[in-house]
Amino acid sequence: MVKLPDKASLTGFTQKVGEAVKLPSDSPSDSKAPAASAGVSDDERAKIEAEAIKKYEADLKAKEDAEKAKKYAEIEAKEKAEQERLLAEKQRQEALAIEQQRKDKERQEWEREEARKKAEEDKKRAEIEKEILAKQKQEEKERLAAEKAAKKGQSHTLRNVGIIVVILIAILAGAYISLISGVETFDGYGYPLSYQANYEVFVPDNTNCQFLGMPINALSSGGSVTLMVNNERQTLSIGQQGVFATKHMTVKVFGIEIYSTDYQLTAEYEGVITNKDAFKFNLKTSSSIPSLLINPLSKNVEYRTI
Repeated sequence: MVKLPDKASLTGFTQKVGEAVKLPSDSPSDSKAPAASAGVSDDERAKIEAEAIKKYEADLKAKEDAEKAKKYAEIEAKEKAEQERLLAEKQRQEALAIEQQRKDKERQEWEREEARKKAEEDKKRAEIEKEILAKQKQEEKERLAAEKAAKKGQSHTLRNVGIIVVILIAILAGAYISLISGVETFDGYGYPLSYQANYEVFVPDNTNCQFLGMPINALSSGGSVTLMVNNERQTLSIGQQGVFATKHMTVKVFGIEIYSTDYQLTAEYEGVITNKDAFKFNLKTSSSIPSLLINPLSKNVEYRTI
């Protein structure tokens, strides 16, 4: 809405217009004369005043329109900036969603691959267990057949007689070690470790030793020790346990196999006692260990059963 000038401002404006349109014939002495004697009629003066008012109103409207246009431009600029911000945020969210979908796809593929590997491992494990059980059943069947034959008065096989004779000779001669022609170690066969025994073993520091056919070397430093069993090395602090890989061992006397077993050693370091590295050994085996074999298969160590 255009605001019209009040009466006072209009009167002043009219006076200014009147002064601006005075004719050359007008003189200061005649300024107070009637409008008719000044050479400008009342109609002309009214027309001039109306044009001046019209121009004033037009200028005022143009100014208001310019201000409105400026405000509209500012509003449009803000709206455009907000739209650009919303578009950028939308694009960012879409990019995040795409990245999350990619990660989810990779995770699902990884889970499927892990499930496939686990299924294969479970299948292989089941096959191995099946083979072991079948072998154990066959061995048990053969053992029962041998016991039945023994009850009927049949003699032992030549192999068992040879084993007993060799062990008796070793005991009588006191030369266990010289009679044992070989101890062979392989990776574990996967037999169930149904037997276990505990020993306290004292190992000279940095000395190649042997306990029950296992090559052992211990090197202590401060409150810890580096223990090597079957070329597997572990560093243990006092009270810490280390589990070594499962192995399979065969013992032969004069080339005749007298003992074989899967075994797994767990060693706990007790510290240095009487200048020797002391350990608690927990030995799990698939076959019971004959006590007569422990001493000839041990070298440079002191041990006791606990």
